[in-house]
Amino acid sequence: MSFRPTLNWQRLLAAVVLCSSGMTQPSVAADTLTGTLDWAGLTRLSLPVSGVVQRVAVAPGQIVAAGTELLRLDPAPFDDRLAAASAERSALTRAAAEAKRDAERTQQLFDRTVASESEVQTALIAQEKAAAQVARSQASTRLRGWEKSQSTLKAPFAARIINVLTAPGETVSAELAPTPLITVAQADHLDAVARLTPQQAATLSLGQTVRARVGEGASQKTTQGKVIAISNPPGNAAPEYLLRVRLPAEPNWVAGLPVQLSLPE
Repeated sequence: MSFRPTLNWQRLLAAVVLCSSGMTQPSVAADTLTGTLDWAGLTRLSLPVSGVVQRVAVAPGQIVAAGTELLRLDPAPFDDRLAAASAERSALTRAAAEAKRDAERTQQLFDRTVASESEVQTALIAQEKAAAQVARSQASTRLRGWEKSQSTLKAPFAARIINVLTAPGETVSAELAPTPLITVAQADHLDAVARLTPQQAATLSLGQTVRARVGEGASQKTTQGKVIAISNPPGNAAPEYLLRVRLPAEPNWVAGLPVQLSLPE
């Protein structure tokens, strides 16, 4: 009586043969998403004042600390406007002091019945006008000082320089729509971006921890990040969501590198 292997034994034997011959195929788990790295906190910087670019202090790819000077406009016009406003304020301050003394003298004369009430009122009106002119000049001086401070563009945070969109000699106009001058991103973080089905999006929440594998082959590195956005991009015919996970940056990581995200169970 011959022995005939059952179907389960046949499958097990086939699996052993397949593994020993190296013919197994790697697969991505159903709870793993494939995406790419993107710049975190991408920001287009501009200036709220107009002028001529005098100096650009950075280049694309450079890492800078918060507060680092990125570019500056020619300071001469700002210095001149501030000096003119300061000089006008000084002159008006002296004139206001004299108007006050004149009003006090007129009041004394009125008290001695030498000056009329109309003269007193005229002197008081002149004093008030002089005080208003001083207040306006002080505001103008502060405004000119602010304009001067805004003529230098500084990094708002520790940043990677992505693009420099201007050069020395170019005119910057802030009258209508400020022109982006330098594009920066966070230096200490990158974002992993991947597409989600509605079913996958329903299992995630902001702040959740997600494991990520960045890169390929021997250079692949595992890290963890936090979910910062689960968005539904407009204009998609099918319901689709975009997952954004903030990861700590590593040397040589740039936007566009492949990343695999393991969804929490």
